[in-house]
Amino acid sequence: MTIQDNCKKNYVANLNNNYITKVLATGPVLEAQRATFSNLFTQSFSHAYRDLQLDLFDLPQEQTLSSYLEHSFNATWSLIQSGKLQLWVEVSRDSSELVVGFICVQTKDDICYIEQFVVHPDFQRIKIGSNLIKAVEERYRLIWLHTRHINEVAISFYTRNGFIRSDADDGDMAYPIEFPSRSSKTFMLMKKVIS
Repeated sequence: MTIQDNCKKNYVANLNNNYITKVLATGPVLEAQRATFSNLFTQSFSHAYRDLQLDLFDLPQEQTLSSYLEHSFNATWSLIQSGKLQLWVEVSRDSSELVVGFICVQTKDDICYIEQFVVHPDFQRIKIGSNLIKAVEERYRLIWLHTRHINEVAISFYTRNGFIRSDADDGDMAYPIEFPSRSSKTFMLMKKVIS
């Protein structure tokens, strides 16, 4: 049994505990963990898109999925290091070195935007993602995100967790202009209102 198998088994047995750590400090300590987050990001998205055709991504002709993911991670990491995004991680109870998921959020008052949401493929479907969403729900009254139309697994996950498809302007819950815009041809805008 690998360390991941052992940690996964123990994590499932302890789902009621809170494993969210909000990483506040940027700098050398966080930078030392860059490779861990980069690998997790690449593994998760490669797994999610493994059966999809690359032409569905609208990538430039020379770009591969791997180079696209590397570019996406680097852009996200720059935003984390600049302080524009908060990075929250979920670690295994048995090994705080084993990051099993993370979420990056941009905030404005009591509203947030989920920029990136990643769960290690070996730890999916055991409430890691739901726990990360719950941690965000405890702090914000409105959560926005974009997900690709082709990512049916993500759409299903978000729907099960109370997100609905939305337009950018839903009356008093308008999508803040400070948050990223995405092509509606490629991405679906979703939101969750916390009551």
